[in-house]
Amino acid sequence: MTGIDLEPTLDAMGHPMRDHTPPAPAETSEPNHLTAEQVGRLADAFAAWVAKAKGKRSVVSRNRARLVFLLLRHTGAKLGEILALNDQTDFVLACRKVLLGGARGEEAKPRREVYLPGELHAELKQLLRDPEYAPHRGGIFHLDQGYMRRVIYDRAGECGIPKHLANPNTLRRSRAVELLHNGVPLTVVQRILGHLTANSTATFLDLPEDEQKRMEKHFLDRENRRTAGVHNTFFGRISKVAPGEIQSRLEIRTQGGHALTAVISTKSLEHLGLKDGSLVTARIKAPWVSLDDGSGAQARGAENRLRGVVEQIIRGADAAEVVVALPDGTRLCAVTGLEALTEMRLGRGDAVWAGASPFSVVVAAG
Repeated sequence: MTGIDLEPTLDAMGHPMRDHTPPAPAETSEPNHLTAEQVGRLADAFAAWVAKAKGKRSVVSRNRARLVFLLLRHTGAKLGEILALNDQTDFVLACRKVLLGGARGEEAKPRREVYLPGELHAELKQLLRDPEYAPHRGGIFHLDQGYMRRVIYDRAGECGIPKHLANPNTLRRSRAVELLHNGVPLTVVQRILGHLTANSTATFLDLPEDEQKRMEKHFLDRENRRTAGVHNTFFGRISKVAPGEIQSRLEIRTQGGHALTAVISTKSLEHLGLKDGSLVTARIKAPWVSLDDGSGAQARGAENRLRGVVEQIIRGADAAEVVVALPDGTRLCAVTGLEALTEMRLGRGDAVWAGASPFSVVVAAG
C-alpha cells in the first residue's frame, strides 16, 4: 500500500521486533465494550506515546496512528474505512463531518456522513495546514492494518485494558454503546455504523443482560428529568418537512400530543439531518410566548396556540413571569408587561391561551 510509513516496534535492546498480530478476542461473559473511563485512559496512552517520540519523523508517524485511533473512537467506523480515507477529499471540515464507506468511481455506492466532535475537528484542521504532514497529504491515514492493530493492542496494555478488548472492533462497539447511553435512537446509531438494519446493530452490540437493564434505567431516568422542571421545552417527532431554498418549515407532533410548527434555515435542516420521523427537541424562549385570556387577539393570531392554566405569576418591577401548565404537564413560561397582565386580569387557576410564532421555535435533533 502506498503512503505507508511504519514505525517499527523495538524490544528492550532497541532491535526491531517481528511483526505480529494481536491474538483474537477471547470468549468472555464480561462486557464487550470499553467504558468511558477506559476509553479516556486509552486516549491518554496514545498521547503519551506520541510525546515520547524521538525526532520529527517519529512524531508524525505516531501522531498519524493516534489520529486513526481518534477517528475510530469518535465515528464508530471499521478500521478499513478509516485507513482508506483520503484526507484531501473525504473530509468536509466546513461542516465538521467525514464521509465513510461506499465505493468510489462510476458505480459509487452511497456514503454516510458522520459528524466529528469539536476538539478532533479543530485538530484535523490544524494538522492539514501543518507542513510536516505535507508529504503524506491524501494518504495521512493510509497505514497498515496489522501495524494499527498492534499499536492499539500495545497502548491498551500500557493502561491496563483487558487483552480481549484491545482491538478496533471493540472501539466501534464502544462508540455505539456510548451513543445509546446518550439517548441517540438505535436507528441513528445504525446509520452512523453503516448497518443495513437496526437489528444488525442490536446483534452487533450483543449487550449483556445487566448492561441492557442499566441502559433501560438510564433512559427512564433521562425521560423523568426531561419532564420535571423543564419549561418551554417539547420533545417529539417531525411529522412533515416542507423544505425551501432559504427556510424550511417543520411540523412537529410532541409526546404530549401538541402540534407545533417551526421555521428554520434550510442549512440548519441539512446540518442537523432532520427529516420526516426525526426525533427533535423544540424550545420557545419566554419573551417570545404571548398570552391571551380569550378577549384579545395577541395569542389568537399566533400559529402555535396552546391552551393551559395559569400556575404561577411572579411580578417584577417592570414585567411579570407567568407559568402556564398545559394538560400534558408541560410548563410554558411567558414574560409579559405589567400593564398587559392587568388588562387580562389573570390569576392562578385561570384558563389562558399561549401563542408563539413558528420563527420563535428553536429546534434541535434528539
